Amino acid sequence: MPLFHVHYRKDGESRQLDLDHPQPTLAPHEAALALLEHLRADAENSLALPPADAPADAILRQAKVHGLTDIRVEKLAS
Repeated sequence: MPLFHVHYRKDGESRQLDLDHPQPTLAPHEAALALLEHLRADAENSLALPPADAPADAILRQAKVHGLTDIRVEKLAS
């Protein structure tokens, strides 16, 4: 499974996360959905997630609502 390094900002703070993804590419909106799922797992209360088949702009808007911005994806050697 390919490994991706996701660079992003959470509430203005620079962060990074490594993600396994079954596809050979990972679009920024797919990374945003994975980040939202990651935040949901860490949250004390449930976080509203957009459906996986939501349009890319809807997923990125939802990510921005939760403080996730400047999402960039870098594929690491698999």
